[in-house]
Amino acid sequence: MAYQSRIPVDPTYIHSVGTAFYNFTYLEWVVVWTIVKLSADGFASVPRGETAKVIATALFKAIENTSPPLPAPLRKRLIKFHESYLAAIRSRNKLLHAHPYTAQDGQQQLGGGGVEWPISEVDQAAQLFENAAIEGNAIFHGELAQVRP
Repeated sequence: MAYQSRIPVDPTYIHSVGTAFYNFTYLEWVVVWTIVKLSADGFASVPRGETAKVIATALFKAIENTSPPLPAPLRKRLIKFHESYLAAIRSRNKLLHAHPYTAQDGQQQLGGGGVEWPISEVDQAAQLFENAAIEGNAIFHGELAQVRP
């Protein structure tokens, strides 16, 4: 039998929250593999048990320290990808640290710290994470794969 939560919330809302978090983890996995691809020691350069911010720092270091140096246009795209990952972290953290409450329309949703997370905002975050992941994946399998087969 499938699990059914006894906590009242719209299943569509929960689906959107789940999609947002899944998209973020997908993005983070693209970041991890990019670090591996750029680093001479592969997975040893990936921080384990650390925050997303620490992983972002490792990505930046991998971009900066890879040898031989990357072509300038590729380096620029990777830096932009790094920046999109940082933006995703900020958004994910706000969603992650939100708390449940009853919105004015009577629906249960997340919010806190002056930030509300109606389904439209959750979906916007999910799309932000997805777009960053797709861009990183395109770099990884495109230009980066040509330079670092």
